[in-house]
Amino acid sequence: MHTSDIHLLDLSGVSPWRYLNKRLTGRVNLALRRGRSHDGRLFEAMMDHAPILGVERLVVTGDLTNLALEPEFDLVQRTLRAAPVPATVIPGNHDTYTRGSVRTGRFESFLSEFMEGERLGGQTYPFVQRHGQVALIGVSTAIASLPLYAIGQVGADQLQRLERLLERTAAEGLCRVVLIHHPVVDGVSGARHDLVDRSAFAAVIAKHGAELVLHGHEHRTVETVLPGPRGPVPVHGVSSGTSVSTQPGRQACFSVYEATADHIRRELYIWNGTEFRARPE
Repeated sequence: MHTSDIHLLDLSGVSPWRYLNKRLTGRVNLALRRGRSHDGRLFEAMMDHAPILGVERLVVTGDLTNLALEPEFDLVQRTLRAAPVPATVIPGNHDTYTRGSVRTGRFESFLSEFMEGERLGGQTYPFVQRHGQVALIGVSTAIASLPLYAIGQVGADQLQRLERLLERTAAEGLCRVVLIHHPVVDGVSGARHDLVDRSAFAAVIAKHGAELVLHGHEHRTVETVLPGPRGPVPVHGVSSGTSVSTQPGRQACFSVYEATADHIRRELYIWNGTEFRARPE
């Protein structure tokens, strides 16, 4: 099961002084708009479906919080621990909202149990988890950026490690699913929200391939592709899992995948205002 950008909110006990940085604009945005754009109860409704649909693992591709504050991460931690299926997460730009949250490794300190796996050179990202015939490869694009910006970057060193993990898991005959927060295809994000080294990421996929790339970030459900060594690699982005929007493509949703080493099948479930329903094919 794949969802993203759930933006669970809890600001209890936060000192006003904590907002005297980039969080000031974010806090104002929460008060004026974003706070009413999401409903955490939709995540609960999503989790109600997991056992019914036979889901074995939940994947959340970033932006689990809003302002990267401790009460938010504590809520996310408790919510994921209470979920009926084990979870795998990666950070988004909202999870590294300030330089302080990056410097202290706040995301990782609260959520490391959901990022267990093989790593290279003692570095946190990327990591790989093997689940049967599937390899989940978690990449971080999360960096602290200027106010009103939400850019991401993988970085040259992480891309080199990603190449090695893609090679290794391909040699094992696994279905390689790359998890990343920002869209990796040109034209999906605007200049203030894009992945600045998406061309370099695309070059890695063009050389080594992957069976699937999953992302979030734009709060919009999109299906694109990247060139791979043996044909197009599907790239699936989902809207926010807690969005209350009724605009087509921006409703809360989640995807359920059936994956083996040589086959991937997807079913998309969309919130219709009352319940999550499978998208008609």
